[in-house]
Amino acid sequence: MDKKQWYRYRYLWLVLLITIGLGGFGTWQHFIVKADKATYIFSSVDRGDIVSQVVAQGTISPVISVDVGSQVSGTISELYADFNTEVRKGQLLAKLQPDLFQADVDQQEANVRTAEANLYDDAAAIATAKADIEKAKVDTLHQQHSFARQKELFGDSLISQDDFDTAQAALDAAVATQKAAEAETDSATARYKEDQARLAQARAALETSKLNLEHSIITSPISGTVINRAVDRGQTVAAGFAAPVLFTIGQDLTRMQVNTNIDEASVGSLKAGMQATFLVDAYPGQPFVGTISQIRLNSTTVNNVVTYDAVISVANPDLQLEPGMTANVKIQIAKADNVLRIVNSALRFKPNFSDAQFEEAFSRIGEEKFWNQNKDLIKPQAPPAQTTGPGAGPQTRIVTKAAKNPYTAGSLIPLWVVGTDSKSLVPVIVKLGITDGMTTQIAEGGLKQGERIVIGLEFDPNRPAPNLSRAPGFGGFPMIRR
Repeated sequence: MDKKQWYRYRYLWLVLLITIGLGGFGTWQHFIVKADKATYIFSSVDRGDIVSQVVAQGTISPVISVDVGSQVSGTISELYADFNTEVRKGQLLAKLQPDLFQADVDQQEANVRTAEANLYDDAAAIATAKADIEKAKVDTLHQQHSFARQKELFGDSLISQDDFDTAQAALDAAVATQKAAEAETDSATARYKEDQARLAQARAALETSKLNLEHSIITSPISGTVINRAVDRGQTVAAGFAAPVLFTIGQDLTRMQVNTNIDEASVGSLKAGMQATFLVDAYPGQPFVGTISQIRLNSTTVNNVVTYDAVISVANPDLQLEPGMTANVKIQIAKADNVLRIVNSALRFKPNFSDAQFEEAFSRIGEEKFWNQNKDLIKPQAPPAQTTGPGAGPQTRIVTKAAKNPYTAGSLIPLWVVGTDSKSLVPVIVKLGITDGMTTQIAEGGLKQGERIVIGLEFDPNRPAPNLSRAPGFGGFPMIRR
C-alpha cells in the first residue's frame, strides 16, 4: 500500500470514529438526559357553564306510613285486606280467634258478680253489727241504773253482798257486749272496704278483657293503601314487648317523599325550599322534580361517615313512584353561565420547588406577600406519587393524587403557566368561583380563554427515574410538550 492510499484510509477511519461518537452522544442525550427531564401536561382555560350540585341516593316512601300491629296475642282467623288494597279509616282488616278472649270476658264478669255479692254481705254484716251496738247500749244503760239502785240498797244494808255482786257482774257483762258489738262493726266495715277494692279490681279486669276482645278485631287507623301484609290466615301472632306488625299502610300515595343521605361536607349548602331532581331505575331518562322540605338534625354514622337525612317532597299524581324505589338525586346549589373555567387538576398541581425558588417565582410577579401568607397551601405536602394507568401509552403521568378540592369559592390560589422563556414556571393568582367537581370557575385573575395552564408532569417509565430535586423551572427545566 502506498503512502497516498494509507492517508486516504486513515481519514476514512477518523470520519467513522467521529460519526460513532456523535451518534453515541446523541443516544445518551435522548435516552438519559431527556428521561431526566419532565414533560408538562397542559390544559386550556375554556368558557362554558358550571352547575354546582349535591349528588346523593335516597329511598322513596309515603309522606305518612303507619305500621298496623296487634296489641294482643292470638291466631289470625280472618283477613279482609291484601297488598295494594285501598282502605278507609276504621275499615276491618283482620280478626284474631275470639274464643279465648270471650272466655276471659265471661270469667271476669263472674268475678265481678262474686265481688258484688261479697260486698252486699259485708253491708248486711255492718248493719247487723250496728243494730247489736244499739241493743248493747240499751242493755248497758239499764244495768247501770240497776247497779246504782243496788248500790244504794247495799249501803243501807237492805240487800246482801251477793245481790250487790250480781248487779256489778250484770253491768260489766253489758259493757263487754257493747264493746264486742262495736268491734264487730269495725271488722265488718274493714271487710266492706276490702271487698269494695276487690270489686273495683274485678271490674277493671273485666274492662281489660273486653278491650282485648275488641283488639282482636284489627281496623285501619288511617285511609290509604296497604303497602305490606306481613301475616296469613292461621298464623299466630305474639304481642310481647313490641306489637307485631300485620300491615303497613301508606296514606295518600299521590304525595311521596325521598329520604336522602347527605354527607356532612355538603349538608351545609342545603336549605329547605331548594329544588331537587332525581331519576329512578323504573323510568330511565325521566326526571322527577321535588323540593327539600326538611333537613333533619339527627345524623347517621356508617363506617365513620356522617350523613344527614334531607327529605324531598314530590308530587306523584300518576302513581308512577312506588314506595321503596331508589332515587338518584341531584340538588342544584349554584349555576354560572358562560364563565371562564379550568379543570380541577390544575388546582392540585404544585411544582416541586424549594422555598427559595417559590419566593423567586412570586417575586417576579410582585406577590412576595401572597407567598409569605400562603406558604403552607402553596408548597407540596409530599412528593407526587408516580402511577401508571391503562391507555397512557409509553408515558407515565405524575400528578398530585386525586383528592377533594381543598379550595372553596372565593379562594385565591396560584395556577402555573410556562413563562415567556418557554422554560420557567410562572404563577398566576386567580380567584375561584363555583365548581361542579370536575371544573372550577375563574372568577377573577389574569387568565384568558385558550391560555394553557400546567396540570401535571409525565415521564418515560422505561428510563431511569427523574431526579425531582432538580426543580422544574430553575436549572433542571422540564421539556415543554407543545
